[in-house]
Amino acid sequence: MSEPGAAPISPGSAGALLRAARERQGMHVAALAATIKIPQRKLEALEADRYDELPDAAFARALALTVCRALKIDPAPVLAQ
Repeated sequence: MSEPGAAPISPGSAGALLRAARERQGMHVAALAATIKIPQRKLEALEADRYDELPDAAFARALALTVCRALKIDPAPVLAQ
């Protein structure tokens, strides 16, 4: 189940892992963004591996870790990417 207008992403990328985990839980990107109090566009950028749209690498890693916590998934595979 892909979000409308979602950009294609690499199957093993950090963004793909996060998107797949969110979709497995049946959570819409807007709902997750609201839960973690982040603009939806930043979460969409992370899931699509568009890191140039995020402030910096530290922000991207922190956001990925926050998403992992919210989804209750192991952050190690995501952060390894």
